[in-house]
Amino acid sequence: MKKIWLILALNMMVFISHAIASYPERMIEVIVPFGEGSESDIFARKFSALLSEKLGITVQPINKKGGSGLIGMVFAAQQQNNGYTILEITPSHVISDLVETAPFKLMRDFEPLARIQSDMYILGVQKNSKFQNFKDMVVYGRDHEIIFAGVNSSALDNMTLAALSEATNMKLKYVPYKSGAEVRAALVSGEVDVYFDKIISAVKYIKDGSVRPMVVLGDERIRSLEVLNDVPCTVELGYNITISSWRGFVVKKETPQEIKDLLIAKMKEVSDSPEYKLFAEQTLTNLSSGYLDADGFAKQWAKEYKILDPIAKKIGLKK
Repeated sequence: MKKIWLILALNMMVFISHAIASYPERMIEVIVPFGEGSESDIFARKFSALLSEKLGITVQPINKKGGSGLIGMVFAAQQQNNGYTILEITPSHVISDLVETAPFKLMRDFEPLARIQSDMYILGVQKNSKFQNFKDMVVYGRDHEIIFAGVNSSALDNMTLAALSEATNMKLKYVPYKSGAEVRAALVSGEVDVYFDKIISAVKYIKDGSVRPMVVLGDERIRSLEVLNDVPCTVELGYNITISSWRGFVVKKETPQEIKDLLIAKMKEVSDSPEYKLFAEQTLTNLSSGYLDADGFAKQWAKEYKILDPIAKKIGLKK
């Protein structure tokens, strides 16, 4: 009996070794946990196409939208840990770990490959706003409620503004709208006081003059885009609020190291390629450093979890 088990074990080891050595030998699926046409979808499709070229095999994006990214994460967690299922993630998945809304957890059930993009938040006002600068806004907001408007009501948006409110002692109210056009109209009409969004979405309104930028939530000024050169960042103004949106990739826990190493190396090649850099420039996702290796990405999860945990408790998302 022992001999039979030994033979079976050896055969299994040979099978696994062959699978690793021949990887990839069939299509790889990238699970996009958001809808088609979203910023995450557009990014994943471009990156997957370039990764296909580097790997010499088809890398196919598959949309599994719903639950603020949870449907896609649950689906990926139920697949084999053989490198043929890659999950795109955003801060929504760190937040799901915080509030424990899914049977699977990002930091327990997955391992990082790389962060590729980072997109900072920005605050803006209409051109004739009573706020001349962010200091004016803070002083006013300590005694009066300021209405902020954005395009969605994600937990990240709510927690980012809660963190900003706590750091500045401003009284903030967030009102989500269905589109950037609706937000701009509300701002111009005076229905709301402040436009709150990611830079990638806000910059077109800054360029056409309908939004006057006030502050970037980050640790340094944006020097690569002329219209933002003179816009201060929160850190230089004394507020350590640098929460941002980002996109990266993970695989299921215990995926063979050799497979992870290959995927990480090829993703770095794509991130450094002229084709991807052009895409990042065209989509304005090159305004801040996006790439983090697997170790740096994991450390970011832990850091953000620690920052967001007390905020989630304060605003009632977590007990």
